[in-house]
Amino acid sequence: MLSKENIIKNINTKVLGRNVEYMYETDSTNEQIKRMASEGMDGLLVVADAQNKGKGRLGRNWDSPHGDNIYMSFLIKENISPAKAPMITIIAAMAVLEAVKKYIDEVYIKWPNDIVVNGKKICGILTEMKTKSEVTEYVVVGIGINVNTKSFADDIKDKATSLYIETGKIADRAEITGRVMNAFEKYFEIFMREGSLRLLVDEYNNNLININRRVEVQENGSKYTATALGIDENGELLIRPDGDENVKKVMSGEVSVRGVYGYV
Repeated sequence: MLSKENIIKNINTKVLGRNVEYMYETDSTNEQIKRMASEGMDGLLVVADAQNKGKGRLGRNWDSPHGDNIYMSFLIKENISPAKAPMITIIAAMAVLEAVKKYIDEVYIKWPNDIVVNGKKICGILTEMKTKSEVTEYVVVGIGINVNTKSFADDIKDKATSLYIETGKIADRAEITGRVMNAFEKYFEIFMREGSLRLLVDEYNNNLININRRVEVQENGSKYTATALGIDENGELLIRPDGDENVKKVMSGEVSVRGVYGYV
């Protein structure tokens, strides 16, 4: 059962998620965090059973009904350079991957932060920040995980899946929420200590479904195909464009990368 008490029971962290706000419904957990940010403690976690205005990347709506899935956001108040803040999205993807691997083995990351199973998306991550001078005032990490959804509408069923669809078993949303927070803090501490993803690159690349595969890069209105080689310590995707021996870096937010065949 998803409740504040059960969420807290599954969290074993020093900072992140030590203060939990559980809501039966809200507009968006990211928006709720932002409303609370000025007074909220570092690590504040907001979890809702449903969202009526959930949102994904590029302003897209995120369908967020009651009873099935995870809608969570948490607050980071560490001083982080805005240039490095996008790496937090990479860390969030790694945390979700670790959390759901207890339930399903064949799960991967599609750069930069989609979690995919059988070529379909199982999780969305939206990171937002507010800056002050040369550092972030705060960062909000929003995560939506398809957990116990039994079916999707025809227009997205070829692109979306859930743990239930893949395993046939109901999963504990409170446990998964706690596992995400525990894994995120572990990776985040390494990132803050190193100031980069240097010590996380190998683990990320080992779980990257794009690696050594041809991808289509959409950049500044043009498209070209390339081979994905993995990320570097800044979270940029290294690619080798077709017909070019030189390696190029692409940054999340500036380009869109999709598989030449299928979703990934």
